[in-house]
Amino acid sequence: MPENWDRLADEIQRLADIEAIKILKAKFVRLADAGEWDAWGKEVLAEDCFVHNDAGPLEGRERIIEKTSKGMANVMAIHYLHSPEITILGPDTASAIWPVNDYITGVFNGTSTVIRGYGHYHDDYVRTVDGWRLKRCRLVRQRVDTLTGAAALASVGAAGLRSEG
Repeated sequence: MPENWDRLADEIQRLADIEAIKILKAKFVRLADAGEWDAWGKEVLAEDCFVHNDAGPLEGRERIIEKTSKGMANVMAIHYLHSPEITILGPDTASAIWPVNDYITGVFNGTSTVIRGYGHYHDDYVRTVDGWRLKRCRLVRQRVDTLTGAAALASVGAAGLRSEG
């Protein structure tokens, strides 16, 4: 009987870890979309995090925050995550693949732009003293649709665009 209790406790821990990782990734997109960069870094990213996205490869929490916040300073972004495949690899490590689509509007180089992107995040996670944190994140795009100029304005209206500061 104790063996069954041990397996049950292990399964409960695995499910709790999966749920914690789902909440962490939800924070990843919510805080980024809201431009809450201090919270994004502190609550989501491991100190030695590595991210490879549309801006290219970035290493280290502070550098990631600096480059991402600057790149997204004058845009409106909305990210949607879908049914993740999360694998607990060990007591303090996990990986996941997250289908994602995002909608980004702004004025880039003086041109109104709307970007709709589709793809997957390929993530690695590590458990720290503060809980689960994102260790590695690679965005793999499968499709990007871009509208510029009059087509972008017609798509969202002028109020839906943020301009370069």
